[in-house]
Amino acid sequence: MIQIIPEKPPDYKPIYDINSKEFETDAEAKLVDKLRGVADPFISLVAKENGIVLGHILFTPVTVGNTEFQALGLGPMAVCSTRQGQGIGSALITEGLLACREIGVVFVLGEPEFYTKFGFEPASKKHTYYKSDEFSSYFFVIELMPGALEGIRGEVFYHPLFDEL
Repeated sequence: MIQIIPEKPPDYKPIYDINSKEFETDAEAKLVDKLRGVADPFISLVAKENGIVLGHILFTPVTVGNTEFQALGLGPMAVCSTRQGQGIGSALITEGLLACREIGVVFVLGEPEFYTKFGFEPASKKHTYYKSDEFSSYFFVIELMPGALEGIRGEVFYHPLFDEL
């Protein structure tokens, strides 16, 4: 049975290994390690089966425009390639969004077919965007508290460490 739980120090190396293996480079794995301890909030969950880490998801703070509005960005997220397509990523997202509900808003840069299944919608519909129009087809938001983005507009900024990707 898969458990979705907050990361603990013994999970750091398996998290690094999954992220470095499932992405083209180890940049995402290094990013997670760098964000740990400097991003607040830092919501990092693992999917485990029999004590083995099979997946990981991270949420860190983002800002919108020149406001002090608090939101979170989802990413990176990775699941062992041998276990993809078995619902582990979906479980990570579902539990992750529950862990983020007090913040109220989550943004993600990712595949439309996947993230819209969880209620994410194009960020442009909420007058927010990431960097430029080239990202608009892949940049999504979910309001975990209805109306949370009311009156909030502008560019979404991730932690500066994301610029190193």
